[in-house]
Amino acid sequence: MPPQNQALTADDNDSNNLLKGCKETLDSSTSTETTKHFQVKWFSDWEGYGCVASRDIERYTLIHIETPFIKGDQISNALKLHNNGQLTSQLDDTEYLKQICGKSDEEIERLWQLHDQYEHKYKEQPSTKRLWGIISSNSFENHEKNFQKRLYMATSRFNHSCSPNVAYEIVGWTIRLYAMREIKAGDTLCISYSDVMYHFPSEKRKKYLLGGFNFDCACNACDSSIDPAMRMKSDDNRERLKKIAIELKHRVNATLYSSEFCVQVKEVVDRVSCVREQPQGEREVTEEDKLRKREELREKARLRKLSKVTPIGQSDIDLISQYIALLEEENINFDMLPIYKLAYHISWKAGTTSNPPREYWEEKYLELVRCAKGFGESAALASLQNID
Repeated sequence: MPPQNQALTADDNDSNNLLKGCKETLDSSTSTETTKHFQVKWFSDWEGYGCVASRDIERYTLIHIETPFIKGDQISNALKLHNNGQLTSQLDDTEYLKQICGKSDEEIERLWQLHDQYEHKYKEQPSTKRLWGIISSNSFENHEKNFQKRLYMATSRFNHSCSPNVAYEIVGWTIRLYAMREIKAGDTLCISYSDVMYHFPSEKRKKYLLGGFNFDCACNACDSSIDPAMRMKSDDNRERLKKIAIELKHRVNATLYSSEFCVQVKEVVDRVSCVREQPQGEREVTEEDKLRKREELREKARLRKLSKVTPIGQSDIDLISQYIALLEEENINFDMLPIYKLAYHISWKAGTTSNPPREYWEEKYLELVRCAKGFGESAALASLQNID
């Protein structure tokens, strides 16, 4: 799934076998209608394999549908057995996949061709992949099925970008991938490995991905060759996104910003940066520190006042509109269903004079949910009215 940080060795036969395995996986897990849009391709020793568009793809085109190779208890039990020291080798993993998951030798062989970010760390069996490592590197989870993990063979070949051109939705156990903008034949198809990481500047994103997924991100949004002025503008846009998300959290209880995830990001970034917090009192508090603290307190007080006094109205619609415009400018509009739904409910509460009106957001949401989730008209309308 992630681009690989260590060099890989693969002769032509290995490459052909892997591509054959991926093609078989596509044929077995999807219909012809969705597999015609992309192919798996070898990029380089550093990047590994990825997916490229095999034709021009229009916005909101369904690219791929897939059911899990393994899921739920199959994964959680495998991780428990690994942690308990009962699965100690690839041979043990293979036996588990055969006996417990009912997988054939051919299916298991295709599994070992997926990326394992910990492969270089196995002291007893160097260069040997493990089931827990492949799960940790490639599995998905969301609120569907109570956050149980699931592993998709073909979807695991989509690499990461901080400004992806492909989005996904999970409906039950099934994952649906679709184009978020027009894509040309030959373009690399990328998803985002984290749906709220877009609030962070490029340096912090790179460190988080290095610490969490073991690769140095060089996507279009993080490439070191980007003009410094453009990078600064992008980082400023993402900081503005974060501030709007926090304000909407106070105003309408929006969940665009997760303080828990920010703590997680900080822990990973600190670990990568080898930063250790100094004991309290070791560093003298500067005037700049005091000023920053006062500004933080003023901002918290302002947000509390907004949430308690000012009724929901046009200013809130303006905020969510700004948020969406920034997402589109940064090409990070890959998780728009909850955002369009939020805009719809804000405009509903704001009243009939809101601009844009709630009908505008309703149309945006319904257009996307039909593609993203495959809903019919009645199910789409019901999902819009339901408040998460």
